[in-house]
Amino acid sequence: MTAAMIPLLSLLVVTLIIGLLLLLMLVDRGRRGTALMALAGELNLDYRPYAAVSNYIRKAHFLILDVGQFRHFRHLLEGRTTDGTAINLFDYSLVTPGGTSTQTLLLMPCPLADTAKFCLSKQRWLQQDNFTESLQHPMQPLRAEQKPMLIRRWQIFSAQPETLWPRLTPELTDWFLAHPHLHIEWSDGILLLCRPGYLLEAEQIPDAVTHAQECIRLLQQAVQF
Repeated sequence: MTAAMIPLLSLLVVTLIIGLLLLLMLVDRGRRGTALMALAGELNLDYRPYAAVSNYIRKAHFLILDVGQFRHFRHLLEGRTTDGTAINLFDYSLVTPGGTSTQTLLLMPCPLADTAKFCLSKQRWLQQDNFTESLQHPMQPLRAEQKPMLIRRWQIFSAQPETLWPRLTPELTDWFLAHPHLHIEWSDGILLLCRPGYLLEAEQIPDAVTHAQECIRLLQQAVQF
């Protein structure tokens, strides 16, 4: 083997490795799409492998979507299940300070009277900059005395903190403590939940919906303003 052939051979090896990695990614995505399509059929939902963020979700200005800036995503499940539950679920990617992050977002209707948009997570992982659309709809951090003692160190923001803290009941606080890895947002009557950097498998989605319904119930329970 001549010296001139070594760079060519190295290039061929690298190309082969990249090709194999891409093939594995495509196979994995195909499996995920097949599993989610089958689940959609079982739940009476519509499935699309690629989709764009709908206008009503864009207008809600969720922080995770504004920070991400992407307007398209993969594996959309939407509609009403056989029991009438409205669901909008998809895989969404964005760039965070720690690198690229892809997670499954679950959105469900959650009407709340006299409440402004809010965002809650145990650890702060989303950062805005001067180009983030959410800066046009700013949120403020809740003061320590506006948070329940058990989640006082959590990152909790609201456009009007005084409308959120009465809803942070002991029962809802317990729900948050039982789901410490979640990122939770509410805006314009829609609840958004995801686990940063985590994709829900098809078999996990029904349980995730059940947990989200419990969170909605606790948010909607009567409070004294």
